[in-house]
Formats: sequence, structure tokens, C-alpha cells
Amino acid sequence: MEHFIVVDSATIQCKYGSVESNFLDFEDHGFKIEDKNPIIDSNVNICDFLFCRLHKRSCEFKALDKKWKNSANCGTTDGHFITTRSVLLCEEGGVVSITDAGQNITFEEDGMLKFIDFD
Repeated sequence: MEHFIVVDSATIQCKYGSVESNFLDFEDHGFKIEDKNPIIDSNVNICDFLFCRLHKRSCEFKALDKKWKNSANCGTTDGHFITTRSVLLCEEGGVVSITDAGQNITFEEDGMLKFIDFD
């Protein structure tokens, strides 16, 4: 199974959140996928998930380790790219995962970027 590189139009979901969310910012690291910036593992600046079903109150997302787990083997000097298998842990007990990578052509396999040829 391919694990696609996550880009700036991706959607994410917390296990206990009531709505999907997205990234608040994304830096240009000199590499684009479909004119979008790939997200690196240190980017934990995301929108809240509105309501936390675990604690029965409004969501105040706080990244546990300030870094995504299961990132790609490739990336930039600033960090590795996150993929559809990456997760982010919340200090409050939630787990954030990728629901849509924002693109469907570039994936990571064994530390190499691969491109799907639709022709």
C-alpha cells in the first residue's frame, strides 16, 4: 500500500474530535507537489477539532511530542515529510491521523519519492 506525502490542502481527524481539521500554516521548502507544499513532521500548527468527545468539552489541541510519528524517510533539512500513515498524539489523549493527503500522485517508499503515472 502506498503512503502518500501530505500537502497543504490535507484534512486530518482526531479520534475524539467532532470535526475534521486542517493545517494552519505550511512552509515552502523548495519542493512542490501539484503546486502545494508538503508538510514536515514538525508542523503541529493545526486547527482544533471543535469538541472533544473524550473530555466532553471544547477541543484545545496540544501536540504531545511536538512532532508527527511515522514520517517518511525523506524530506528536507528541516524535517521529514509526513505521509498518510503518520499520526500526531494529543496531550489530552487523542490521536490525530490523516483522512486525505491533499494529493494522489506522490508517495514515499523506502526513502524515495515515487510518482504514479496515470498514462
